Amino acid sequence: MIAGSAAPDLELARAADAACWFAVWTRSQCEPKVEEALRRKRLEVFLPRVRIASRRRDRRLVLARPLFPGYVFLHFTPSHEAYIRVASTEGVVRILGERWDSLHRIPDEQLEAIRRIVATGDRVRAVPWIRAGDRVRIVAGALAGLEGFVRACHAGRATFVLSIDLLQRSVAVEVAAEVVEKV
Repeated sequence: MIAGSAAPDLELARAADAACWFAVWTRSQCEPKVEEALRRKRLEVFLPRVRIASRRRDRRLVLARPLFPGYVFLHFTPSHEAYIRVASTEGVVRILGERWDSLHRIPDEQLEAIRRIVATGDRVRAVPWIRAGDRVRIVAGALAGLEGFVRACHAGRATFVLSIDLLQRSVAVEVAAEVVEKV
């Protein structure tokens, strides 16, 4: 009996180890709807949002907009059944990859870095995908240890950019130039 009860726990541990982050492409303006629907299916979803100032006719608002419009991130163990569960969700176009058994994984480090950058909330914005430039590491402050690229440097400030390779999108945050070192 003890051996029988340990086996399911071992299988759950293996399944948790096999879980990876993937990008889910959504229909336009459907990111929050897809996020909620996937959460209702008890899946781990991450929709990074940034606060953006917006002017209306008679007032100004601060809106929470998706950092990567058209995408949500999903942490799950790929299988045919799980793929169908996700792909059949209203608002989902597809999970990025060739087919259900060859999905494109997003490294955990990149998602954790996005979480940390969004959590700072300090002048975070999406920027075009960056391929060239010096690779740097932030050495002090709330973002210490993150690696990325410097896009621009002026007036003692550096624009630090972290890229999500699979989406060909990037996130930028301004930091003091002295907290960035070349890798």
